Amino acid sequence: MLDIDNIFEKIKLDGHRLTKIRKAMIGILFADKCLLSASEIRTRLSVSGLSADRTTVYRELGFLLEKNIIKEIRIADRKTYYEIVSPEHHHHLVCTKCNSVQEIVMGNHLKRQEDRIYKKARFKVLAHSLEFYGLCRNCR
Repeated sequence: MLDIDNIFEKIKLDGHRLTKIRKAMIGILFADKCLLSASEIRTRLSVSGLSADRTTVYRELGFLLEKNIIKEIRIADRKTYYEIVSPEHHHHLVCTKCNSVQEIVMGNHLKRQEDRIYKKARFKVLAHSLEFYGLCRNCR
């Protein structure tokens, strides 16, 4: 799902309401293109003039997860983050000083590794998580 209008249409076609909060949360996640925590989403809602308590934000995140519109990512011992499901697989660069997170697309060599794993161990990789930890440009 790359187009925000397609996401909105999917929700409506599935018979669900497109509330102001739901629409705003999708817009926030879509605009950012990378990981956001629930508290960051709530802050951005507030900045845009919408008030949502933690329960509402988590209920909406649960709905969006259930509908496969967003995915949940836990980075090491850190908190849970959310991002729009994208057909382009990517990984993350995590700054250990300022905690910023950036996405990075790495091509298809990990897919080749998954194929080798399957051939060698007959183990079918369903998903993987790869994060790189270091210092961002600003913190170096």
